[in-house]
Amino acid sequence: MKKYIRYFLIIFIISVMICPLHSKADSMDNSVASIDELYTEMSNQILQHISTKSYYLASDELVQMVSGKNTWDNFLYHYNPSKPLMSGCYAGYQIADGRISWFTTNKRTISITFKFLVPKDTMDAYFEETQALALQLKGENDFDSVKNVHDYLIDRVEYDHSSAGENYTDIEGFRENRMVCQGYSMATYVLLSYMNIPVRIVTGKGGPEGEQNPHAWNIVRIDGSWYNYDATWDDASNYGTDYTYFLKSNEDFPMHHPEGIYAVSDFTNMISTDSYPMGIGSANVYITFIIAAFLGILIGVLIIVIKSVITRKASATLSDTGFTPAGTVIEDDFDSFMQDNES
Repeated sequence: MKKYIRYFLIIFIISVMICPLHSKADSMDNSVASIDELYTEMSNQILQHISTKSYYLASDELVQMVSGKNTWDNFLYHYNPSKPLMSGCYAGYQIADGRISWFTTNKRTISITFKFLVPKDTMDAYFEETQALALQLKGENDFDSVKNVHDYLIDRVEYDHSSAGENYTDIEGFRENRMVCQGYSMATYVLLSYMNIPVRIVTGKGGPEGEQNPHAWNIVRIDGSWYNYDATWDDASNYGTDYTYFLKSNEDFPMHHPEGIYAVSDFTNMISTDSYPMGIGSANVYITFIIAAFLGILIGVLIIVIKSVITRKASATLSDTGFTPAGTVIEDDFDSFMQDNES
């Protein structure tokens, strides 16, 4: 009996010694040395639809950072400019839940488990379709490409004022072509990323003072400068495609209040101090108004001239009969014309 107990103890000791080594060996294959590397790998795990994966934290500093309470919040701020889809600011919104577990036998190894919003085949089909769509929408230059994405979303998608249904992400929103702000910003992000145009998702509050609600929008880089972009609010108009919040400076982008790292001066100072120069949007409205006003005045002058000639002829005829008009029809008509235009 003692013999068997001794054998059992030997096997148990060897197993205990091997298991931690085996866990560490496996985790070393997923070794990460910085928080950026960890967040990039987490994003890739989401895009690959891998439910559980272990990571070996290669530094004490990284262990402390992951042990903090803000691990998940900071993940949603993460941005990888070289691999934009592998950014927490995008991929982090494609999960329903997430959990971090520490290996008790190895204080540097963690296991991350995700629950996904949609099945893997749905996610894969979505990325395949959006990549093809990005090729169709890509213009001759970055401005045309960004405008095409902006116009496509406004034409294709309706803003869900009721916030009903599963439409908080781009994948979910395209099911019924109804989205909230998060869906608009994510759809913009993925389409422009496939075009290799730098873009970021910004979160914060939107609305006038005292009526602010959680909101999301984008910033886009064109010709070396970053601009604010909000397709959600440009789709709120009932008068077709609007450009009030398209490629704007902070000054021309009212009622948007970024939060977190997006409110830090290093981030806000990235935005161009001038809105993008273009002949569309609100600028085009003013130009159209000026042209219409000019044409209206020109037509009015022509009417005055023509009626003046007719009145002079009529006055000459009437003067032969001794009649002197107290006023002219032209003045009366012109006053009426101006009142109609003012109204």
